[in-house]
Amino acid sequence: MTDEFTLRIENTFRSSNDTNELFDAFIDAMRHNLKDADLFKILLANPALSKDELIMYTEKLCKELEEQSFDICMWTASIFENNCEDFECLENAIKYLSKAIDVKPESYRPFLHLLELYNSDFDVPTNEMILNIVHSKIDGVRRKSKVYYALSDLYKKLGNVELQRKYFGLAERCSLRENQ
Repeated sequence: MTDEFTLRIENTFRSSNDTNELFDAFIDAMRHNLKDADLFKILLANPALSKDELIMYTEKLCKELEEQSFDICMWTASIFENNCEDFECLENAIKYLSKAIDVKPESYRPFLHLLELYNSDFDVPTNEMILNIVHSKIDGVRRKSKVYYALSDLYKKLGNVELQRKYFGLAERCSLRENQ
């Protein structure tokens, strides 16, 4: 496989708005055993892809590039996050952040992204989903203090002083342990 081949695939991923051409380039890349997640991120960010195509490519890449699936899930979540005016996109962002947590439960990054998606202005169903994921999966996080500080900030925004203090206290205790 040559650099010329990789450049051709990258150019197609970057500039094509023909979903058939994108699919053919993806198949070629898979056939040539390309493993560069950054190359495939270009494809995933292509605005010509529908939500269903973005999901299809992400799922295939997570299987084929298993060791890079955390980054792929985080990237896909960020693409969906940028379209949060659409409720389905918000749900998909949450889904891929949750998958990222499953792949790398020790990372605090997906938790912080989830909490940023919480809508403190309106009571929407995704708010409960977000809190459920955070509370049910936080045990595996290596730097829990970061998540607890974010929860404290969230509850401050919501005006819940009791939970704000609770999570601030947890964050402080975890921070002391983490910095020893």
